[in-house]
Amino acid sequence: MSYKSILVFLDDGKSNSDRMDAAIAMAKSHGAHLTGASLQTLKPENLNSDDEKLTALEAKRMAESLVKDFREKASRAELDFDSIIIMGKSHESANQMAHHGRNTDLIILAQPNPDSRNYARMLAFAEEVMLYSGRPILFIPYIGVNKIPFKRALISWDGTPAATRATYDSIPILKRTTDATILVVQSKKQLQSKTDVQAESLSLNLERHGIHSNVELVSPGTSSVASVILNEVTHHDIDVLIMGGYGTPTLTQKILGGVTRSLLSTMLIPVLMAH
Repeated sequence: MSYKSILVFLDDGKSNSDRMDAAIAMAKSHGAHLTGASLQTLKPENLNSDDEKLTALEAKRMAESLVKDFREKASRAELDFDSIIIMGKSHESANQMAHHGRNTDLIILAQPNPDSRNYARMLAFAEEVMLYSGRPILFIPYIGVNKIPFKRALISWDGTPAATRATYDSIPILKRTTDATILVVQSKKQLQSKTDVQAESLSLNLERHGIHSNVELVSPGTSSVASVILNEVTHHDIDVLIMGGYGTPTLTQKILGGVTRSLLSTMLIPVLMAH
Protein backbone atom coordinates (compact mmCIF):
# COMPACT_ATOMS: atom_id res chain seq x y z
CA MET A 1 0.00 0.00 0.00
CA SER A 2 1.43 3.34 -1.07
CA TYR A 3 0.53 6.98 -1.52
CA LYS A 4 0.07 7.60 -5.25
CA SER A 5 -0.43 11.37 -5.18
CA ILE A 6 1.16 13.93 -2.84
CA LEU A 7 0.60 17.69 -2.61
CA VAL A 8 3.34 19.76 -0.96
CA PHE A 9 3.07 23.38 0.15
CA LEU A 10 5.89 25.75 -0.83
CA ASP A 11 6.87 28.98 0.96
CA ASP A 12 9.96 31.00 1.84
CA GLY A 13 10.23 29.64 5.38
CA LYS A 14 13.36 27.97 6.76
CA SER A 15 11.86 24.50 6.43
CA ASN A 16 10.92 24.83 2.75
CA SER A 17 14.01 23.10 1.41
CA ASP A 18 13.68 20.20 3.86
CA ARG A 19 9.95 20.02 3.12
CA MET A 20 10.60 19.72 -0.62
CA ASP A 21 13.30 17.13 -0.03
CA ALA A 22 10.98 15.14 2.25
CA ALA A 23 8.17 15.32 -0.30
CA ILE A 24 10.49 14.22 -3.12
CA ALA A 25 11.88 11.36 -1.02
CA MET A 26 8.38 10.17 -0.16
CA ALA A 27 7.19 10.49 -3.77
CA LYS A 28 10.13 8.40 -4.97
CA SER A 29 9.63 5.80 -2.24
CA HIS A 30 5.90 5.47 -2.95
CA GLY A 31 6.03 5.91 -6.72
CA ALA A 32 3.73 8.91 -6.33
CA HIS A 33 2.82 11.89 -8.48
CA LEU A 34 3.99 15.06 -6.72
CA THR A 35 2.37 18.50 -6.94
CA GLY A 36 4.03 21.64 -5.57
CA ALA A 37 1.77 24.52 -4.54
CA SER A 38 2.69 28.10 -3.64
CA LEU A 39 0.52 31.08 -2.63
CA GLN A 40 0.55 34.19 -4.80
CA THR A 41 -0.57 36.42 -1.92
CA LEU A 42 1.89 35.39 0.81
CA LYS A 43 4.05 38.32 1.88
CA PRO A 44 7.78 37.46 1.64
CA GLU A 45 9.48 37.15 5.03
CA ASN A 46 12.27 39.56 4.07
CA LEU A 47 9.98 42.29 2.68
CA ASN A 48 9.64 45.20 5.11
CA SER A 49 7.56 47.50 2.92
CA ASP A 50 3.85 48.06 3.62
CA ASP A 51 3.21 49.30 0.09
CA GLU A 52 0.38 47.10 -1.20
CA LYS A 53 1.42 47.19 -4.86
CA LEU A 54 5.03 46.33 -4.04
CA THR A 55 3.93 43.58 -1.68
CA ALA A 56 1.66 42.07 -4.34
CA LEU A 57 4.44 42.21 -6.94
CA GLU A 58 7.04 40.63 -4.65
CA ALA A 59 4.60 37.97 -3.46
CA LYS A 60 3.90 37.02 -7.08
CA ARG A 61 7.62 36.85 -7.86
CA MET A 62 8.23 34.70 -4.79
CA ALA A 63 5.45 32.25 -5.72
CA GLU A 64 6.85 31.90 -9.23
CA SER A 65 10.40 31.43 -7.92
CA LEU A 66 9.29 28.75 -5.45
CA VAL A 67 7.49 26.82 -8.18
CA LYS A 68 10.49 27.13 -10.50
CA ASP A 69 12.82 25.76 -7.81
CA PHE A 70 10.40 22.92 -7.04
CA ARG A 71 10.08 21.95 -10.69
CA GLU A 72 13.86 21.87 -11.13
CA LYS A 73 14.32 19.61 -8.08
CA ALA A 74 11.43 17.30 -9.03
CA SER A 75 12.77 17.04 -12.58
CA ARG A 76 16.25 16.10 -11.34
CA ALA A 77 14.62 13.42 -9.17
CA GLU A 78 12.88 12.10 -12.31
CA LEU A 79 9.45 12.32 -10.72
CA ASP A 80 6.02 12.56 -12.28
CA PHE A 81 5.08 16.07 -11.12
CA ASP A 82 3.21 19.29 -11.70
CA SER A 83 2.79 22.62 -9.92
CA ILE A 84 0.18 25.25 -9.14
CA ILE A 85 0.13 28.83 -7.89
CA ILE A 86 -2.90 29.44 -5.67
CA MET A 87 -4.67 32.79 -5.82
CA GLY A 88 -6.74 34.52 -3.17
CA LYS A 89 -6.03 35.87 0.28
CA SER A 90 -6.25 34.15 3.65
CA HIS A 91 -9.49 32.10 3.83
CA GLU A 92 -9.86 31.90 0.04
CA SER A 93 -6.34 30.54 -0.45
CA ALA A 94 -6.91 27.91 2.24
CA ASN A 95 -10.12 26.83 0.53
CA GLN A 96 -8.30 26.58 -2.79
CA MET A 97 -5.51 24.48 -1.23
CA ALA A 98 -8.09 22.19 0.36
CA HIS A 99 -9.90 21.95 -2.98
CA HIS A 100 -6.72 20.91 -4.81
CA GLY A 101 -5.85 18.49 -2.02
CA ARG A 102 -9.06 16.48 -2.10
CA ASN A 103 -7.86 14.29 -4.94
CA THR A 104 -4.46 13.55 -3.42
CA ASP A 105 -3.53 10.82 -0.96
CA LEU A 106 -1.43 13.06 1.27
CA ILE A 107 -0.92 16.80 1.81
CA ILE A 108 2.40 18.04 3.20
CA LEU A 109 2.26 21.40 4.98
CA ALA A 110 4.65 23.54 7.00
CA GLN A 111 4.28 23.62 10.76
CA PRO A 112 3.53 27.32 11.41
CA ASN A 113 6.59 29.12 12.80
CA PRO A 114 5.74 31.38 15.78
CA ASP A 115 8.65 33.67 14.83
CA SER A 116 7.32 34.25 11.31
CA ARG A 117 5.53 37.45 10.38
CA ASN A 118 3.02 35.21 8.57
CA TYR A 119 2.37 33.02 11.63
CA ALA A 120 -1.29 33.94 12.18
CA ARG A 121 -2.15 33.42 8.52
CA MET A 122 -0.20 30.15 8.28
CA LEU A 123 -1.83 28.77 11.43
CA ALA A 124 -5.30 29.55 10.09
CA PHE A 125 -4.26 28.19 6.68
CA ALA A 126 -3.08 24.89 8.21
CA GLU A 127 -6.20 24.51 10.32
CA GLU A 128 -8.58 25.18 7.44
CA VAL A 129 -6.78 22.92 4.97
CA MET A 130 -6.91 20.07 7.49
CA LEU A 131 -10.56 20.60 8.35
CA TYR A 132 -11.85 21.11 4.81
CA SER A 133 -9.67 18.91 2.59
CA GLY A 134 -10.76 15.57 4.01
CA ARG A 135 -7.21 14.30 3.51
CA PRO A 136 -4.38 13.39 5.92
CA ILE A 137 -1.92 16.23 6.55
CA LEU A 138 1.77 15.68 7.25
CA PHE A 139 3.20 18.73 9.02
CA ILE A 140 6.95 19.22 8.59
CA PRO A 141 8.52 21.10 11.56
CA TYR A 142 9.63 24.67 10.98
CA ILE A 143 13.11 23.60 12.08
CA GLY A 144 13.20 21.06 9.25
CA VAL A 145 13.46 17.27 9.25
CA ASN A 146 16.29 14.82 8.60
CA LYS A 147 14.69 11.42 9.27
CA ILE A 148 13.11 10.27 6.03
CA PRO A 149 11.97 7.52 5.78
CA PHE A 150 10.48 7.33 9.28
CA LYS A 151 11.54 4.35 11.39
CA ARG A 152 9.70 4.85 14.69
CA ALA A 153 6.07 6.00 14.86
CA LEU A 154 3.87 6.99 17.78
CA ILE A 155 0.10 6.73 17.37
CA SER A 156 -1.82 8.92 19.82
CA TRP A 157 -4.95 6.82 20.18
CA ASP A 158 -8.29 7.52 21.87
CA GLY A 159 -10.63 5.50 19.68
CA THR A 160 -12.32 8.56 18.14
CA PRO A 161 -13.16 8.90 14.43
CA ALA A 162 -10.39 11.49 13.95
CA ALA A 163 -7.73 9.24 15.50
CA THR A 164 -9.06 6.29 13.50
CA ARG A 165 -8.88 8.23 10.25
CA ALA A 166 -5.35 9.47 10.97
CA THR A 167 -4.12 5.99 11.84
CA TYR A 168 -5.52 4.20 8.83
CA ASP A 169 -4.61 7.06 6.48
CA SER A 170 -1.02 6.64 7.71
CA ILE A 171 -0.75 2.92 6.88
CA PRO A 172 1.55 3.63 3.89
CA ILE A 173 3.92 5.34 6.34
CA LEU A 174 3.49 2.76 9.10
CA LYS A 175 4.28 -0.11 6.73
CA ARG A 176 7.73 1.42 6.19
CA THR A 177 8.53 1.81 9.91
CA THR A 178 10.36 -0.71 12.07
CA ASP A 179 8.58 0.18 15.32
CA ALA A 180 5.14 1.58 16.14
CA THR A 181 3.75 2.44 19.57
CA ILE A 182 0.04 2.92 20.25
CA LEU A 183 -0.19 5.44 23.08
CA VAL A 184 -3.38 5.68 25.15
CA VAL A 185 -3.36 8.57 27.62
CA GLN A 186 -5.78 7.50 30.33
CA SER A 187 -7.08 10.92 31.25
CA LYS A 188 -9.65 11.39 33.99
CA LYS A 189 -12.32 12.10 31.38
CA GLN A 190 -11.52 8.91 29.46
CA LEU A 191 -11.51 6.74 32.60
CA GLN A 192 -14.80 8.20 33.84
CA SER A 193 -16.48 7.40 30.54
CA LYS A 194 -15.40 3.75 30.95
CA THR A 195 -15.13 3.59 27.18
CA ASP A 196 -13.12 0.76 25.63
CA VAL A 197 -10.92 2.56 23.10
CA GLN A 198 -10.01 -0.80 21.51
CA ALA A 199 -6.27 -0.24 21.45
CA GLU A 200 -5.54 -3.99 21.41
CA SER A 201 -8.00 -4.40 18.54
CA LEU A 202 -6.19 -1.65 16.63
CA SER A 203 -2.86 -3.38 17.22
CA LEU A 204 -4.30 -6.66 15.97
CA ASN A 205 -5.68 -5.09 12.81
CA LEU A 206 -2.41 -3.27 12.10
CA GLU A 207 -0.71 -6.66 12.39
CA ARG A 208 -2.97 -7.88 9.59
CA HIS A 209 -1.45 -5.10 7.47
CA GLY A 210 2.04 -6.32 8.36
CA ILE A 211 2.60 -3.56 10.95
CA HIS A 212 3.86 -4.67 14.35
CA SER A 213 2.90 -2.38 17.21
CA ASN A 214 2.94 -2.19 21.01
CA VAL A 215 0.20 -0.71 23.18
CA GLU A 216 1.23 1.65 25.97
CA LEU A 217 -1.24 2.92 28.57
CA VAL A 218 -0.12 6.04 30.42
CA SER A 219 -1.77 7.93 33.26
CA PRO A 220 -1.10 11.65 32.89
CA GLY A 221 -1.26 12.43 36.59
CA THR A 222 -1.07 16.22 36.86
CA SER A 223 0.44 16.60 33.38
CA SER A 224 -1.51 17.69 30.32
CA VAL A 225 -2.24 15.20 27.55
CA ALA A 226 0.01 17.19 25.22
CA SER A 227 2.89 17.01 27.72
CA VAL A 228 2.50 13.24 28.05
CA ILE A 229 2.63 12.83 24.27
CA LEU A 230 5.72 15.03 24.04
CA ASN A 231 7.43 13.03 26.79
CA GLU A 232 6.66 9.75 25.00
CA VAL A 233 8.04 11.16 21.73
CA THR A 234 11.33 11.90 23.49
CA HIS A 235 11.38 8.64 25.47
CA HIS A 236 10.91 6.45 22.38
CA ASP A 237 13.00 8.65 20.04
CA ILE A 238 9.99 8.93 17.72
CA ASP A 239 10.37 10.03 14.08
CA VAL A 240 6.69 10.74 13.32
CA LEU A 241 3.59 11.33 15.44
CA ILE A 242 0.17 10.23 14.18
CA MET A 243 -2.94 11.73 15.75
CA GLY A 244 -6.44 12.98 15.11
CA GLY A 245 -6.88 16.64 14.30
CA TYR A 246 -9.75 17.74 16.48
CA GLY A 247 -11.79 20.83 15.79
CA THR A 248 -15.18 22.28 14.98
CA PRO A 249 -15.37 24.08 11.60
CA THR A 250 -18.36 26.19 12.72
CA LEU A 251 -16.49 27.64 15.71
CA THR A 252 -13.76 29.48 13.86
CA GLN A 253 -12.53 31.18 17.02
CA LYS A 254 -11.73 27.71 18.40
CA ILE A 255 -11.22 25.84 15.17
CA LEU A 256 -8.79 23.32 16.72
CA GLY A 257 -8.91 21.66 20.12
CA GLY A 258 -6.35 22.49 22.80
CA VAL A 259 -4.22 19.33 22.47
CA THR A 260 -4.16 19.56 18.68
CA ARG A 261 -3.15 23.21 18.64
CA SER A 262 -0.58 22.74 21.41
CA LEU A 263 1.16 19.89 19.60
CA LEU A 264 0.97 21.67 16.26
CA SER A 265 2.76 24.63 17.88
CA THR A 266 5.40 22.75 19.89
CA MET A 267 6.18 19.51 18.06
CA LEU A 268 9.70 19.26 16.68
CA ILE A 269 9.11 16.11 14.60
CA PRO A 270 6.73 15.53 11.66
CA VAL A 271 3.09 15.13 12.70
CA LEU A 272 0.43 13.40 10.60
CA MET A 273 -3.08 14.61 11.42
CA ALA A 274 -6.50 13.87 9.96
CA HIS A 275 -9.87 15.29 10.84
